[in-house]
Amino acid sequence: MSKYKFLKHICLFALPVLLFACRDEVTYVGDSALASIGDKHLYKDEVALAYARQGHLTDSAEFVRNYIERWAGETLFYEKAKENVPSTAEIDRMVENYRMGLLLKAYQDGLITQQLAPAITDKDVKAFYEKEKGLFELEESYIKGFYIKLPQDAPYVSSVRNRCIRKRSEDLDHLEKLCVEKGYAHQFFIDEWVLFNELVRRTPLTAQQLMTRLQKNKTIEFRDKGYTYFISAFSIMGKGGQKPLEMVSDEVKELLLNSRKAEFIKTVKRSMYEKALEEGRVVLH
Repeated sequence: MSKYKFLKHICLFALPVLLFACRDEVTYVGDSALASIGDKHLYKDEVALAYARQGHLTDSAEFVRNYIERWAGETLFYEKAKENVPSTAEIDRMVENYRMGLLLKAYQDGLITQQLAPAITDKDVKAFYEKEKGLFELEESYIKGFYIKLPQDAPYVSSVRNRCIRKRSEDLDHLEKLCVEKGYAHQFFIDEWVLFNELVRRTPLTAQQLMTRLQKNKTIEFRDKGYTYFISAFSIMGKGGQKPLEMVSDEVKELLLNSRKAEFIKTVKRSMYEKALEEGRVVLH
């Protein structure tokens, strides 16, 4: 249901709902708002947005009624709480501390992104990787290569076979364009590692069958249920092996950031303190 149609439903059902929801404490206040309690207002757009977020899964009239009742109940309960809580000083302090924490976190994250992250060099990443190789063991097998599946009687099978064997740059470009043009199932992952099991799911073979065939021949061809499959492995990494640096460089950078973060923030705070002392903004009694 569109937003505009839903707003029409709101208009149709709002008044009786409001009269029912919270007796005389809730009033209908005109075209832009659905309900009002003192200086608090519930607007149509807010309800329409909430309805859209929940996926239009409930009847619109029921949703409007329930939403207004919840809003009114929470608003009235909040008003009553303000009347009956004798002192809000502690709450105010907690709110201010929470606000301060959010501001500090946002500022700290900004400093780390702007100053600390760029200071981590490729040399740092490589050194950490070499020192902590035990952290980067492969839990699954990965592969680089390509996969093509086309009808067994397709007129291009022979040409595809020859290009798959040659694997020159122009051959790979031609194969990918052909697959896109003819709508053949394909995946080219020559420059990126993909999970071996993802490739297995595209074939009628088991993981062991496919791995055995690719270990014997880097490019294989087989048929099944009217289709011809071509799979080529440029490189394979087996489970239990070492993840290459290219695969984990972002992870290494994050580990380095986390390890340096505390000392970096400590240094920044110390520098601010010393500068404030020099400028007389911090006075020691």
